Order: sequence, then structure tokens, then C-alpha cells
Amino acid sequence: MSLVSLKKAIENSNIAPVYLCYGEDRYTLAEALKLLKQVFLADDPAGSNIEYFNGKEADWREVLDIANTCSFFARKLVLVDEIPFFDSTEGSGNISESSDLLLDYINDPNPMTCLVLIANKVNKGRRLFKEINKKGEILEFIYPQDSAEWLKWVRNEVEARGRVIKASTASFLLEWSGHNTGILSQELDKLVLYTEGRKEINIEDIKEVAVPLIETQVFSMLDAIAISNTRQALQRLAEVLSLEKYHLRVYTMIVRQIRLLLAAKLVRNSGGTAKHFREIAGLKPFEATKIFKQAVRFTPERLALALEDCLETELALKSSGGAPEFLLEIMVIRLCQR
Repeated sequence: MSLVSLKKAIENSNIAPVYLCYGEDRYTLAEALKLLKQVFLADDPAGSNIEYFNGKEADWREVLDIANTCSFFARKLVLVDEIPFFDSTEGSGNISESSDLLLDYINDPNPMTCLVLIANKVNKGRRLFKEINKKGEILEFIYPQDSAEWLKWVRNEVEARGRVIKASTASFLLEWSGHNTGILSQELDKLVLYTEGRKEINIEDIKEVAVPLIETQVFSMLDAIAISNTRQALQRLAEVLSLEKYHLRVYTMIVRQIRLLLAAKLVRNSGGTAKHFREIAGLKPFEATKIFKQAVRFTPERLALALEDCLETELALKSSGGAPEFLLEIMVIRLCQR
């Protein structure tokens, strides 16, 4: 079930008695919960018919007793965050007993209650997952998986806010602010306010209002290093330092990127694909694809030497061997000369 399907179910007054919500896209998950809460707040604006629990701390007998109790109002919403039943410790006594109680409830849920279970990750092989899938609805919230999906997401969000955006501008926003639905939503809200009186959001609006992602500037800096453009690389470094005051963190981000580039280059040279690299590095699809493409511009030897330069800089940073900003600038200059 998707967020769109949930909206349709709500419009048709077809809310399930049990939902399992999970996944990495916490912004969209929160939007789903907001939709459900709005339905129940319409019955009681004070929210007396909405109950909240932390699944790791709650007494599950109490949770399920409340779910089973008929409310003075027509319907009741019970939200349980951080449910522990998919953790590796599920076999422990208390967890196992609580899981059994929940299974009993799922097999005979109170039709006047909507029980929403929220997890970070799930094990689809577990009995609990299978029973919820039979008796209720499962909502998995994942980020868009490729560039086309991300562009569609941005354009849909812009349209929902009463604005329009070109595909090229949406692509620029993703490069500028990153691939996080929560952050992008905040940036779009700012852009809508900034462009009041206009229909279209353009690139200049984004540069003026949206906060650039540090990782984006690091990517751009390495692009400049790849073509030995020292001036541009130093400009990008200055932009990174303006966003992140902790120099050691900036250094760590640069080193991480170089290591990933080296790994991508080795995978490329052995005949591997971007997907293979993503699986090895444990990266999100968009990040893996971007690094895999950028690796074409470097040789393994150059990247290995770059890591040596980074090590010298790290020693200097940790031993107070000079002003941190100056040391990072020297490192970038050396990287451009490799």
C-alpha cells in the first residue's frame, strides 16, 4: 500500500483496523500519520480519541486493552512507535509474550479502532508481518530509487504547493539540496514563500533561498580536482567551510569521498557495474551512481596518492601543525597537482 492508496482509502472511509508502517523515508511516513490523525481529529478536535505509545517501553496488555475498549466517540486511533517485534531480541520472554498478545489482537481486531504500528525495519518472514498483511495493511516508505523517480517526486510536491518547476530546475534542486524528502520539503516550503506572486520556481530562486548540501559541494570540489582546476577547487572548499565550521569533519567527508571513488574505480576496472558497487559500498542508488560516474575521471594511482596527502593533512590537523583552513587548502592544492 502507498501513500496515494492510503489517501484514497481515507476518502472512501475505508480505514483498515491495523496498519504496519516502516521504512527509511520518515518524512513520508510522518505525512501518512498526519493524514490518519486528521481523520480522527475531525471526530474530536481535542484529540481525546488518539492514544500514543512507545512500543519498547509500553505494557502491551495496556495498549491492547485500550485498543479493544469502545470509545465514547465513534472511532479511536492508537499509535505505537518503535515496535520491538522485528528486533533480533524477539525471542526473549517478554517480547515473545507481547508479540503473541498482539497476534491474537490482529486476528480479531476492534473494528472501531485503528491500530498503527511503526517500525524502522521489518522481517517479512516473521509471522507477525504475514498476519498483518492478511488482516490489515502494510505501508513501506522508501526513498525514490532513481533519478526519474526523484524528479517525479519533486515535481509532484511543487504542483501540490501550487507552483510549477521545469525538469532541469528540479534536477538542480536535487543536486543542490540532496536526496532527503524531509529536507526537500522544507526547502520547497521556503521557495513557495519566496516566489509568492509567481507560478514558476527557477534555478536562481533555489540559489537564493535553498541551503546547499555540503556533500554536493564536496562532489563539485572533486570534479574541479579531477581536471586540476585549483582555483575552482579552492572556491568549492571555501563554500564547504562556510557550511561546516568543524574542519576535521570537512576533512573526513573529503577522505570518505576519495575512498569511495577508489572503490568505485577498482570495481569498474574489474568489470563491475554501478549496482555491484552500490551493494559493496552500502550506498543509496543515487549516491552510488554519481560516485561511479565520477570515478571515470580518476586513476587508481592518483586516488591512492590522494589518500597519502590526506593522511599527512590529518596528522597536521591533529597535532596543531597549522591553521586548519590553511592545511585543508594546501591539501586541495596538492590533490589538484597529482
